[in-house]
Amino acid sequence: MTMILGPLLFLIYINDLPSVINKNNNIILFADDTSFILTDNNREDLLLHANSFLKDINSWLDNNLLNLNFNKTYFMEFKTKKHHQQNMLIHHNQNYISNASETKFLGLIIDETLSWSQHILQLTKRMSTICFALRCVKHSLSKPTLKLIYFAHVHSIMSYGIIFWGSSAIVNRVFLLQKKIIRIIANIGPRDSCRDIFRSLQIFTLYSQYIYSLLLFIIKNKHLFTTNNEIHDYNTRNINNLHPNTINLTKFKKGPYTMCIKVFNHLPQYLKDSIQNPTQFKYLLKRFLYHHSFYSRQEYFDFNVHMLWIYILLLYFIFN
Repeated sequence: MTMILGPLLFLIYINDLPSVINKNNNIILFADDTSFILTDNNREDLLLHANSFLKDINSWLDNNLLNLNFNKTYFMEFKTKKHHQQNMLIHHNQNYISNASETKFLGLIIDETLSWSQHILQLTKRMSTICFALRCVKHSLSKPTLKLIYFAHVHSIMSYGIIFWGSSAIVNRVFLLQKKIIRIIANIGPRDSCRDIFRSLQIFTLYSQYIYSLLLFIIKNKHLFTTNNEIHDYNTRNINNLHPNTINLTKFKKGPYTMCIKVFNHLPQYLKDSIQNPTQFKYLLKRFLYHHSFYSRQEYFDFNVHMLWIYILLLYFIFN
């Protein structure tokens, strides 16, 4: 057995770095990539906080015989689209840190307004390349082989981090390319509906995958959510629903935490009842999403309304 000590020794070397920062800040360590998250209610206080923080980090680096590479260090100020204030100046010993409007973090391209437009642009470029390749080889390969290629090179990148960017206003660009690829696999025309193809191939649509990923996040992070029965003792119809927080910021309403609650609470009751058994819940959820193959988020949220109208019509025909 061969053991590479370099990475292990590096992790031991920087093990005390989190102890340097204030408890109100967050540090994210991934291999040799280190990120810090600073927050403050006042922008001027945030600037002072950031420069003081940078001074503390440089002191730690000096004590550990390390130097900060200012050419490879960036900061990003998260803000709304209506925010037009000047960039902050963060520096130490006349060395300034550059302000970035976007950055790649663990495979996701994050921009300062969290619009996810650049990430979706890069994703669609990669999918377009794969789409062209599939069109070139589709006559030489069987449908099962094309399906394997799809899951390896399309669905894997399409589902990565989808809980973050899946609510973007331009996400439908990804879905259009997904349908284009599915039509190539099924060898159907560009105007033919592929909803039934999604069902027969048992492939999630983009929006079904978004719903599935959000619900898996709930299963893996139940401690982050509160149910209504933990808030009150009233035996209401929604007693086992997740309790929504009061939120005013639109960006947060479209974020993964809020969307998790909204998507879960809109599930059919039999699915919500099965969540205590994760294996059964995943199986039933997959069947539900394969069968319906949702073409938009709104289609999912309208699902119960449509089922109610069908039930009313059935009752009408039965009794008339």
